Order: sequence, then structure tokens, then C-alpha cells
Amino acid sequence: MKVLIFGATGRTGRQLVSQAAAIGWSVHAAGRNADRLQDLGDAAAISVVDLAEAEEVAEVVKRVAPDAIIATVGGALPDGRLVDEFGNNAISDAAVSGGVRRLVQISSLACGDSRPFASDRIIAAIGPVLEAKTRAEDHLRRLDLDWTIIRPGGLTDGAPTGSGALYDDPRVHGMIARADLAAVVLPIVAVAATHGLTLSTVDRTTLAAEPAGLREFVVPAPV
Repeated sequence: MKVLIFGATGRTGRQLVSQAAAIGWSVHAAGRNADRLQDLGDAAAISVVDLAEAEEVAEVVKRVAPDAIIATVGGALPDGRLVDEFGNNAISDAAVSGGVRRLVQISSLACGDSRPFASDRIIAAIGPVLEAKTRAEDHLRRLDLDWTIIRPGGLTDGAPTGSGALYDDPRVHGMIARADLAAVVLPIVAVAATHGLTLSTVDRTTLAAEPAGLREFVVPAPV
């Protein structure tokens, strides 16, 4: 598997890079900071890319020609636009123009149809970011791609517990360590049964209040 990871120098991105390399994938890391990309060492080939420049993003995708793209990006561009929307959209559009069908976008709980189940505290704290991520989700759904959207709960930098779980249900609340998030995301990249799905993920031991009828999503074996 040859995977291109955008946002590779972020705390989640680093987990994805290291874990993907550990299972023998060919990893190409893309990010904005050249020094931080170099810090990834031998785990990945690297590309410095400005997500504000859609042509740069498209060039990287065409040059790398990956089997799949994982987008875990966020933050603000110099002009104030949020990477959560405009960076994700540039990546999604580049997948289309570059002929890469498989794209996994890491979004957030409290986006889209999960927003009604979010706490007022979360909405007050990062409402504009959640709205930007929601628009990026909507943009991706309109494209002819084999996409999957992953909405993690509150992210922590703690040690992995091995209890990360997926749910095809927007009512989920909880936390998840970034290492566990990466461990949940990578196995679905090659699974066609997750195409077109929006899945929530949390550490099952942190479920705030388990909704009635909640069931974990069991990832089928790759086909």
C-alpha cells in the first residue's frame, strides 16, 4: 500500500506515519513545515506543500500517485481561512484531478449530523472550526471518490489503550488517544465496505453516555 498523508507533521499525522511505516506501507508525508517533515526520519518520503495553493496540492498528488490519501489537516492559513475547510477541499479536489479514488478524511465529532449531540462547551470553544470541517465533509461527499470520513472524539496524547472503536452512529461521545485513532484509521484504508461512510470513533472505555442501541462497527476484511 502506497499512502500519501497530508498533515503528516501534526500530532495525529505523526502517529499515522509511524504506524503505516511499521506495517510495511510505502509512506509519503506532506506538510507545510520542512524542518518538521525532516524530523520524520526514514519513516516516509516527504513533500513540502502549502495547502493554501491548490495547484501545489494537485502537483504532489500527481507526482506521488498513491493508492490512497489520508487527510488530517487543520489550523488557519495566513489569510485567516481555515485549513479545516480550504485545505481539505484542495486535497479532495486534487484526488479527483490526480485519479486517486481512495481518500480518508479525518474530521471531528460535533460536525454535520453529530452536531445536535455535541455539548454546548465544545460548540462554544471551536464552533467555527467544526463548521469549516462540516463544509469540507459536504464537499467531499459531492465528489466521485471512494471516500470515508472519520469523526474522532476528543483527542489526547496519552498512551494507546488498544480500545479505539468505530461506530456508524452520530450520537457517540468520548475521547480517543491519537495513537489509537491512527490504529483505527489504517485498517480501513483498503476496505471497500467503508466507502461512502461517515464513522465516529472513540475509546470504547470513555463513552460518555452510551445511546440506546449503540453497536460498534465491525471492519470487514479487505477485498
